[in-house]
Amino acid sequence: MKKLLLLTIALIGATSIYAQTITYGVKAGVNFSTFSATVSNLTGTSASLTGFHVGGVVDFKFDKSFSIQPGILYSTKGGSSTTNGDGSGTVGLTASKVTFNYLEIPVNFLYHAPVRKGSVFIGGGPYVGFGLSGSAPLLTDANGQPTSQTQSVHFGSGVDEIHNPDFGFNFIGGYQFNSNVTLSVQYGLGIQNLSNDAAVRIHNQALGFSLGYFFK
Repeated sequence: MKKLLLLTIALIGATSIYAQTITYGVKAGVNFSTFSATVSNLTGTSASLTGFHVGGVVDFKFDKSFSIQPGILYSTKGGSSTTNGDGSGTVGLTASKVTFNYLEIPVNFLYHAPVRKGSVFIGGGPYVGFGLSGSAPLLTDANGQPTSQTQSVHFGSGVDEIHNPDFGFNFIGGYQFNSNVTLSVQYGLGIQNLSNDAAVRIHNQALGFSLGYFFK
């Protein structure tokens, strides 16, 4: 993972030398995220959690058709419970949702095609997400009793912690107006197992919609 991050930094440095134009921008939008979990060959997916992302991007354009676009985003991911009601009758801890807060670094490789009043773009690339914090509002406590407490989510290497960092791939497409306003949709597919328990596999998944602007 560290080698991939160093390679990404080196790639960004190299592209700044050969890029014909460099533009800086900002973007923000909404995330609809879930996580899949596999335990003992049984796989399930959480309900969708609504979150957000916001940050900055840099577009290194080599010609009219191709650019590399890294960014730094604050992004929330996770999933919500499929349990109805207050969780009564459930044994042990249950949560209404789980939220992961990440500092995410995507690097997207984009193809651009001019159209009327702007251009469309499509592409994708890897991302690394560094976990900052997390939370899980509880429905029931350890005794199965209804509660309004919130449990913190910790990142680390312990069995009860979330693996850090996350890693995956983004797929993105959108439209850039001649005014440099952009509209885009992206899907992030987590590759890294978020569980430190060898018997459990958990992966992030997120569909996002963004509004952005590049400064001339």
